[in-house]
Amino acid sequence: MWIDDYAPGLAVYKAIFETFGFQVLTASGGRSGLDLVASQPVDAVVVDYDMPEMDGEAVATSIKSSRPSLPVVMFTGNTVVPGRVRGVVDAICDKAGSRDQLLATIRGLIGDSSPRKPVMPAFQADYRHEQQAVA
Repeated sequence: MWIDDYAPGLAVYKAIFETFGFQVLTASGGRSGLDLVASQPVDAVVVDYDMPEMDGEAVATSIKSSRPSLPVVMFTGNTVVPGRVRGVVDAICDKAGSRDQLLATIRGLIGDSSPRKPVMPAFQADYRHEQQAVA
């Protein structure tokens, strides 16, 4: 589950992590994210820290109060995250950090240590074009 108010980023991370074999549910806000977490089976939640209406700390606190064993990763571009947030989430990853670090963090939290390579989308080549002679 990925919760972030920045829609273009949400689409990018969904695409990236699906190439690694994950099924990624997305929500563009805290409340809608909590609704999905309550209604869908999820293995982990990645949540942005800075969001309008309901920030990542409030989302993480709500998740941990109802499902304390569900791993929550705070994904933020902020250089300073309050200490109280560190006590709520299972990990904090910097948006400016590497994708590999984020991937390793998520896999570590869900107990998935398999070194899966990205699954590239399948493209069908169309070989029906007539061959042309080149002089």
